[in-house]
Amino acid sequence: MAAEMPAPDRASPDSPAATPPEPWWKPWACFILLLVAVQVTLGHKIALSQWTLTADNAAVAEGLAWVHGRLDLHEPAADGPDPEKRRHDTAYVDGRVYNVFPPMMAFWTALLHPLHHTLLGMPEGLWLQTTYLAVVFCPLPVVGFIAFRRQTRDSAWAALLTLAWLGGTAVLPNLAEARFGYLGQINHVVSQVGLLILAADLLGRQRIWPGLIGLAIATYTRQMTFLYGLPLLYVAWRRGRVRLIGCLVGLVAVASPLLTLNYLKFGNPLDFGYREIYVGRPADDDMAVRCREYGTFSPRCIPHNFRAMHLTLPLVETDFPFVKVGPPGLDGVSMWLTTPLALWAILAARWWWRDPSRRIVMCGTLPVMVGLLCYHSPGFMQSGYSRFALDFLPLWLLVVAPFTRGGWRSWFTLGCVAWSLLYFNLLLQDIPLQVKTHGPV
Repeated sequence: MAAEMPAPDRASPDSPAATPPEPWWKPWACFILLLVAVQVTLGHKIALSQWTLTADNAAVAEGLAWVHGRLDLHEPAADGPDPEKRRHDTAYVDGRVYNVFPPMMAFWTALLHPLHHTLLGMPEGLWLQTTYLAVVFCPLPVVGFIAFRRQTRDSAWAALLTLAWLGGTAVLPNLAEARFGYLGQINHVVSQVGLLILAADLLGRQRIWPGLIGLAIATYTRQMTFLYGLPLLYVAWRRGRVRLIGCLVGLVAVASPLLTLNYLKFGNPLDFGYREIYVGRPADDDMAVRCREYGTFSPRCIPHNFRAMHLTLPLVETDFPFVKVGPPGLDGVSMWLTTPLALWAILAARWWWRDPSRRIVMCGTLPVMVGLLCYHSPGFMQSGYSRFALDFLPLWLLVVAPFTRGGWRSWFTLGCVAWSLLYFNLLLQDIPLQVKTHGPV
């Protein structure tokens, strides 16, 4: 067995260890100021008072179906393959309708329903509402602030980066749409917590079990993120036999529920049912055509998806004194333009490459990025931004966090944060939120 992984080089002036310890009150003060800043700058977009969740949500419906002893969604109106008669992006298989989204919200519903509805006698709608914000939104600022503070050792800077992550990335439009109970957007939001927990463990004490918890949260909301088990497994191998065995057991435990559900619903552990959501779709549905011709994943999708995620420009219109930001299409806009903080992954490459832990995390995002580029869809409901970038962007931001301040770097970071906050505020101001009728979310 290889020797334990060497500790990161802490002699660099860019290292968090070079920062003097803070007084006990500063983290609390900065966190409170973060909450105030979120409310002031993002509150009118997130609109927490408007958040609603009902059994129309496919994963909630699936969880309730489990409670009643069935796997398919009971939809009497969906007797045929017409997708207009089914919940959004559900699979039609042998006359039955199934949820194809990752099962985190289904697990949450099935676990809490007996407690709230059966034992406490709360109506379904009421207990869904009372726990929705606590499960989906509330962990975000807490986990984000703790994760960034551990990397920067500066509470004020951690609060700034947390605000930039919440309001200057695709997290913000997904939060804005999650208030309507849109399952795809809920999954993106929840996955961020899991990804930060995973990355924080890999960049920190590397105890593996916190990373497995983060991996489970991310995988049960965004299946592609299970590929982060590769860097986790590598770190466990370098840390010794006990951690390696524990990591292998943990990975099996994370994957087993997903594979079992796939087998029970679609007859194949590796079939997530995405092909079946296109049953009954019209012949001119671009994503349905790509899925039928190329398959769910194909290298032939890389050029289209690469342009959507990295190269596409937004439309900017001026009508003095107003500025409008609009989408050139539904496939997204370059993440480098919407979130220029991502440029630190390039600008700080020589610094993070010298740190073995950071190098492993950054290299670990490559399989996920390749998987996203091969997917038959570049994403949907992402007018003006690239929401699939959320599957790796929070890890990038956490890796480069210690290198974003000091001299010119602080000013560059502040400029990037200001740009992103302005962009996403303008974007959400001018693009109405609406339910799409086709395409995997």
